[in-house]
Amino acid sequence: MKQEQCVNIAVVPSLGYRRPMADGFDIHLNEDQARRLKAAAEAAGVEPAAYALELIEVAIQNDWGEDERRFAEYERTGEYISLEEFLRPFEDLLAEKKRRA
Repeated sequence: MKQEQCVNIAVVPSLGYRRPMADGFDIHLNEDQARRLKAAAEAAGVEPAAYALELIEVAIQNDWGEDERRFAEYERTGEYISLEEFLRPFEDLLAEKKRRA
C-alpha cells in the first residue's frame, strides 16, 4: 500500500500559521502532489507547508466579483493577462514573507 504525504494545516491568521489547532484538519497529498509542492516551495525558498498555506490563503481570499468582471471583459474583448502577470502578486507576497523570515 502506497503511503501518502500528510500536512496538518491550521489556518488561523490571528495566531500565525504555525500553531496547531484542535478544530483544524489534515490535507492529504498523494506522492506526485507532495513532490510538486516541495519543488515549488523550494523554488520559492520557503517550506512546503508555508507555501501551501499561502496558496490556500490566496484562493480563499479571492474576490469572486472581480473574477466575474474579468471573465465578462474577456468574453467581450478576447483579451487576457499572461500567466506571469497573474502570478506576480503571489510571487511578490512570497518574496516579502521570505524577506521578513
